Amino acid sequence: MHFKKWHENHYQEQDENWNPLNDIVSKVRLTLMSMNELLKIVRYSNLFDLNHLMDAIDSINDETRTTINNNDDNINQLGNNKDLFIRGKNYRGRLRLDENIATKSHHAQVIEGEMKHALLDGDITNYDLDRGFTRHPIDDLHNICVKLDGPSIINHIKLLLWDKDTRAYSYYVEVSADDVTWTRIIDYRAYLCRSWQKLYFAPIVATSIRIVGTYNTVNKVFHLVSMEVYYIQKPFALVGDIYAPVNNVATLEASAVVSEGVSRVRNALINGDYLSYDWDSGYTCHQLGSGGIVIQLCQPHVVSSMRLLLWDCDNRSYSYYIETSYDNVTWTKAVDKQAIACKSWEILTFSPRIVVFIRICGTHNTANEVFHCVHFECPCRPDVLKSYMNEQTSMLTTDDHEANSVTYEEYYKSLEPLFDITNCNSSTTTDNGLLIQTHTLLPYTIKSDLTGIYSIENENNEKII
Repeated sequence: MHFKKWHENHYQEQDENWNPLNDIVSKVRLTLMSMNELLKIVRYSNLFDLNHLMDAIDSINDETRTTINNNDDNINQLGNNKDLFIRGKNYRGRLRLDENIATKSHHAQVIEGEMKHALLDGDITNYDLDRGFTRHPIDDLHNICVKLDGPSIINHIKLLLWDKDTRAYSYYVEVSADDVTWTRIIDYRAYLCRSWQKLYFAPIVATSIRIVGTYNTVNKVFHLVSMEVYYIQKPFALVGDIYAPVNNVATLEASAVVSEGVSRVRNALINGDYLSYDWDSGYTCHQLGSGGIVIQLCQPHVVSSMRLLLWDCDNRSYSYYIETSYDNVTWTKAVDKQAIACKSWEILTFSPRIVVFIRICGTHNTANEVFHCVHFECPCRPDVLKSYMNEQTSMLTTDDHEANSVTYEEYYKSLEPLFDITNCNSSTTTDNGLLIQTHTLLPYTIKSDLTGIYSIENENNEKII
């Protein structure tokens, strides 16, 4: 029997445009076959490179293999609706692109948790103190678990934590393909999270997903309003299980809030409007020497840049510093401009770090005793940042840049994948969506103390970059 005809008979769900000469898809398909099929049928079809055939045999024999090797240990391109071995030789999963599979129409169901009916009903607006959420007591026994319609390849989960007040939660997420062995893909036990959670991770096959709440700042119950599960094609970057965003996440749309600071309109600092301000409105402020302006992001992010607009309706100047925290208790200084007269737009770069809270503390104003800030971004828009750092590099030597900041060469060397992701997001797809972009791992590691990001190449020296 001709190999392609045989293949169609055995893999009815595969897409009709499959071509055995496609390099990446061929490698995927070969590893899905048994050793007998490879040696008795594929070998004599003459449709595959023998090196691909040997790679497939090697993959089948290697029980510890976690992803299909395509020269850089990342799966960069796969055909639509392909099976794939992920983090375990024994499991295959169905691939559905950019589609929420945690729905009742896809036969997903909540098998653990109280008030199970609310989690997958698609209603993300009608919830209050008594209804519209699924919950579990925070202890060592309970969790919320969702069963999918079968083994599925996923790399993105969206969760909506109950957010009708200022409370925050800590939690972790585990997945299993067999309900016996569980893999922890997200561990946010050390972080304070609120509202919408957008979780990114390396592709993995999952049949069941469980969310375990470990802390609530108000009581001993974990509340989850909504859950969505995807395999997304949009590229993203990670440090461990922490998302490194390319675009500004200090926005209302990204569920950030201004938790400290005085303003006529709450969250004016992050509402995106940096044109409509005057002497009386459009800014957030605090008294010098007393407190500061605090922005809380929805979840931990790895960031290394910010942009802010100081009130500039006259010729005054300000001095300030910025601290970051992951738990609202331990703070580290990211920016120090206490000895510098600053005006209008400020573009700031610093060593990468895990951030949930940002505190801006004004220390001087040449006009009065109040610090005023009109607009804030974290991270800075990539096009603005790149232009700025190119300009600064042409003006300064490596010894001239401010404390805690990094030069353009240093920044670009370590965070170049973020600029590549920006280019991928802005480019058009030329393959009608058949090729899948994957995640990027930035060259850092998170130490157990959870206070900083370390360069992998300097890991043995315990050197913080």
